[in-house]
Amino acid sequence: AVVSTQSGHYGRGVLNFTNHYFIQSNLSMVDVLGDVDNKKWNCIYPAYINSNKSLKHGRRIPKETAVENPTYQEISDVIQSLGLQFVTQPSKHYTREPDRERWQQGRVKVLLVNEDGTPANETIADKNQLMQYVAAMIPKLKSRSAKAIESQQQSASGKNKKEKSTDCHSALIPLL
Repeated sequence: AVVSTQSGHYGRGVLNFTNHYFIQSNLSMVDVLGDVDNKKWNCIYPAYINSNKSLKHGRRIPKETAVENPTYQEISDVIQSLGLQFVTQPSKHYTREPDRERWQQGRVKVLLVNEDGTPANETIADKNQLMQYVAAMIPKLKSRSAKAIESQQQSASGKNKKEKSTDCHSALIPLL
């Protein structure tokens, strides 16, 4: 599959945005990143930070700090703001996830340690700190706040429609 990059050049299956790599299903991390040690990369699935999941179903941080229904795109947006190297794999599924719904798909692989063993970011030392940070920052994303405003407007318009429909039915009852 031929894919267009931001600069308009065409490549085969890979989009390169500074430190971010988008991998299509027919390529592997080795194809994109070369001979980088795969064991140093940390996987983050949305289920790890989902407040609707139990520990048994894959949540790895406390429910109080977790976020409701995160997506891999939101996770990658937060990680990109940290300046860490990461790979987005949209076709991957978490093994404990019983549903294969589209919004639950995807994972993000992050490189937290440089080749020389030093942390890639001073504020994030390990995977748990990264998950805590990502869960704290997702509600602050513009896309998340826009969704909240949109859902409030829809619920308000839904209530008005119900009120109108009950008024209409109450007006018909005396006619019978």
